[in-house]
Amino acid sequence: MKFVLLALGVIFLSGCSIWNILEGKISRTDWEIQKIVVDGKEYLSPQMLKAQAIQDLETKEEKVTEEDKDQSASNEDLSKDRISENTALPKSSEDPKKQTPDEEFLNIKEVATMVFDQSQHRIYGIAGCNNYFASYTWKDSQHLEIANSGMTRKLCHPDELMSFELRLMRNFNGLFNVKREKSSMVLDNGKMQIYLQ
Repeated sequence: MKFVLLALGVIFLSGCSIWNILEGKISRTDWEIQKIVVDGKEYLSPQMLKAQAIQDLETKEEKVTEEDKDQSASNEDLSKDRISENTALPKSSEDPKKQTPDEEFLNIKEVATMVFDQSQHRIYGIAGCNNYFASYTWKDSQHLEIANSGMTRKLCHPDELMSFELRLMRNFNGLFNVKREKSSMVLDNGKMQIYLQ
């Protein structure tokens, strides 16, 4: 009797595994969008724009530190400052409160996400600063079809956030090939690739 129950359990579990392979399952539900590539052009997600701005700032600070160590460069800067003090040059008309693009990216708090609700066959998340949603169905274990996508319509700042999310949503319908790695996944519909981690 125990052998029969054990055999039935093995058949049931293997049947579930076969169904999961045929239907296509995603190992986890919560993902961060790292970047998208549309027609060969890369667009970084908000968190990646911020990470790149931090890296650029650290590189600039290292460069400034190296220049400060160079005594001759310091002397040149000092003499240039003295010349500019004695020269009547017009003052800059730029607003001192206006942020540079790097500073704008450093202030980004948004994280682009993609959540797969496998019980409802829905996808939702945050694109840049707007929420988005869509439905999906598995065509086989490697392909899913995304349809009925939509998004809230808040204005985002800096402009790169709007650019990222508009390109994402413009191309977020259709049949996607799903390429899975251990801790990452790529959705590819031929026109756009979405890199998830």
